[in-house]
Amino acid sequence: MQPRMVIVAGPPGSGKSTAFPVDSFGLDSFNADDRAAAMNAGSYHGITTRIRQQVGKEFEDFGLERIKAGTAFCLETTPRTDITFRQAQLAREAGFQIEMLYINAGDFENCLTRVIARGFAGGHSAPAARLRAIYDASVQNLPRAIREMDEIRVYDNSRLGLVPELVLEAIGGKIEYMRSPVPTWLGTGLELH
Repeated sequence: MQPRMVIVAGPPGSGKSTAFPVDSFGLDSFNADDRAAAMNAGSYHGITTRIRQQVGKEFEDFGLERIKAGTAFCLETTPRTDITFRQAQLAREAGFQIEMLYINAGDFENCLTRVIARGFAGGHSAPAARLRAIYDASVQNLPRAIREMDEIRVYDNSRLGLVPELVLEAIGGKIEYMRSPVPTWLGTGLELH
């Protein structure tokens, strides 16, 4: 049976952990925010740069170890850098099926509002400027994800309290389904490339 690399992706505040918790896939899994909190005495607040750097190393090692062992795995990411894409390529070369579930809560302001609410409720947060940079990079990398993932399903989670809506599905880089009308954030993201 072909091993799977499942990537739960999207900007901060998009609802990744709520809609698609990585530990619900029945695979080895890694959530960097949860790992950082565990290293910070269980708190999502005041996580140091040192802890974030250590978690970043563990995150990268987690994927590389599973790829080398041929073990299916799931991880959560924003995907703001190319690490996810580099690991997906390595996994593909090792015979993995690469699947991504990309979720977004709409425009940046909507995601920011949710991150602020999450922070007040005891969850993780970050400065608005940092969140903006991550949001922009994540949405800008979506066309690349559509091209490079074996399968990708994109969800709009802008309707608070409702089930995220499938708005795009692509297989082998070819868009098989796209909702009409296209959510503004998705249309903007696809026009970037």
